[in-house]
Parts: sequence; structure tokens; C-alpha cells
Amino acid sequence: MTQCFKEHPIDDQRLNHNSTPVADCECKEVRLYGSKTLVTDVPILTCSCLWRTYQREAEKIVAPDGELIADPVERNRAINAAYARLWLHDRRFQWAGLAAFASKQVGCGLLHAADSIDLIRDEYESRQRLRDSRRESGILTPDRMSEQAGALRDYKEADARNPVPSVDFRSAEEDLSLVQQQFRHVHDMMAMGNTTLFLDIFPLHEFYAKRGFKEFKQCLEAREGIFGHLKWPVLWPVGEEKLRFGRRYSQILQAFEAIETGNIVDSVEYLAWHEQRNILQPAIYQDQQLVALLRGNHASYVTGLPSGVAQAIELTLTSQCQRVEDGRTIGFSNNPLADLSDINQRMPFVLRAAARFDEMLQKANRSALEQSIREIAAGSQS
Repeated sequence: MTQCFKEHPIDDQRLNHNSTPVADCECKEVRLYGSKTLVTDVPILTCSCLWRTYQREAEKIVAPDGELIADPVERNRAINAAYARLWLHDRRFQWAGLAAFASKQVGCGLLHAADSIDLIRDEYESRQRLRDSRRESGILTPDRMSEQAGALRDYKEADARNPVPSVDFRSAEEDLSLVQQQFRHVHDMMAMGNTTLFLDIFPLHEFYAKRGFKEFKQCLEAREGIFGHLKWPVLWPVGEEKLRFGRRYSQILQAFEAIETGNIVDSVEYLAWHEQRNILQPAIYQDQQLVALLRGNHASYVTGLPSGVAQAIELTLTSQCQRVEDGRTIGFSNNPLADLSDINQRMPFVLRAAARFDEMLQKANRSALEQSIREIAAGSQS
């Protein structure tokens, strides 16, 4: 067991009973039906109180000061670590163990997109410095030749590091080129989907871990009702108009019922369907610009054209981003026309990863897998 959840007084209090002794409650005089009456306000522990508390705990992980952690990579690491701690806390939470690796892979994509944006900017700025130098003093001015040679060398090095073809478009009004804007869109959508999924699913695990399946089942429908409260607003980055918060999807109940009865493999599959169909599909995979960019990235990676631009769609069951050739890296598809946004193509990839994760847990290399999860829990990834 490892420290995973913050303890709260309400964790052990009885549902639908007063959470404060009546003798300690304030008694005040009010006018009721035309006469003065003494009234005691007695707080009652409700399902909504529990959901609000556990939702707030998830929010503190990604928004410790009430605002989302500004750096999506840092926020992603906090999410990865929280998933890893869930599995270390309770090995029945196998979906969370797999999610630690899947979310880590999202972080790898965020790093790739951010690095690509920076490398394109470096090439653009070095090219501008070379042009400015030549424009100011010409190409063969003796006292500027050393300086221009250095600028040319810097440009060639930056151009070699640039991961995209030289054909790019940059408007005078835009800070980012067209290709940079595409990388930025993928980056922002991945970060938003990663955060939204965490805010949906972490409180479910905390509620079940602390209150048990009976109350989980009893209270699940009440979760949706905590959204929109003026005093206790819910952090929901995807927006209610795109994806309603806290809906009682059948896969959620099926997943935790499977955990309760010891059908761990089934629980992973139910939660996988929930995350992909109910959360990520409407949150990110219906965005047509993202769909087009993901398809272009995959086709480029499979065909190698253009070379060096694309990143593989894969999941590696280690704490690092780099793929390994010992069976711990699961690829999406070798078909250049494959479409990650199509849930019927995406789910076989997700379920293959789930099966590989479960298989590794049953074998001698379980210790290596557990070590990787501990590294993720500690925030170590590269």
C-alpha cells in the first residue's frame, strides 16, 4: 500500500446521517408560519458531498492553486504519478496501472510537439539573422565575413535539426508558422483530453476505495448533479457543451462491479471502453483538424515520407519514451491509411496493450514492470 488519497473526516462517516453532532450544531431563532421558532441546522452527509470532496481532490492534483498547472508536460507528469499511485495503492486497480503508461505516452507526444515547435522556431530565427546580416552589409564584405560564416553555420545546424520539410508558410501576422500551428493544435488537444479523462476517472477510484461498492452504486447517479454549483464549481476543461460532466455510464458500474468480484481483466476492458467511447471520443477524436493531423502523422510514419517528421503511435510499458524491442512496445497499425480517431480501429490497439500489461503481470518480468510504475509515481520519465 502507498499513500494515494488525502484523508477526510467524512471518509468514515455514515451516509445520509448528520456529519456533526446535533449538540454542536448552531441553534437559531427564525420566523416560521407566523411565529418564532428555534431551528437547529444539522449538516447531513449526502452522495453529493462525497462526490464534491473527491472531485476536489482530483482537481488539486492538476490545479493545486485553483488554476490548471500551466505547463502541460508538468501537469501530465502529475497525472501519470497519480495513476501509478492508484495501482500501487490497490493492485485491483489494474486499469490505473495501464493508464500510467498510456498517460506517460501522451506526455511523450507533448514533448515531441513542443520540441518540434521550438526547433522550427530556431531554424526560422537563424535564417532571419543570416538574411539580416547579408542585407545590411552584403555577402562579401571583408570585415563581416567571419560573422556571416558563423551565422551561416548556425543556420545550417538549425536547419538540420528542423524536423519538418523546408516548405512551410508563416504569415506576417502570426507568431507561429502553419506547421507550428498544427503541432500546437495536437499538443493542446492531447493535453486537454489527458486532463479531462483524469478528472473524470480518478474520483471514481477514490470514491470506491473509501466508500465501497454498495455506496458507489447508490451514489453514482448523483455525481452529475454537482456540476454548475456557484459556490463549489467543478473544473472541467473540455466544457459541458462538448461533454457532460459525471454521467452515469453503464461501463463505470460494470467496471467497479468486476473489481468487486475479482474479475480484474474485465474491469480493465470496461474502463477502457468508458475512457475511449464516453470521454476521449467526444472530447478530442471528433475534432476534425486533430483527426486530419493524426492521420497525416501516422501515414508519414509508416511510409517514412517525409522522413523524420512523424512520431509513432505506440505504447511502451516502461517509464521512458523510447520504444523497446522486447515486446513491451505495442504499435497501433502498419497500415498507412489507419485512423486512430476511429474507435473501432483504436480499441483493438488499446485492448492489445491491456492484454500485454496483464500478461506481464503474470510473468517473471512483473518486477521490471512494477519498477517502471514506481518510477512514474516518483515523477521520473524521459
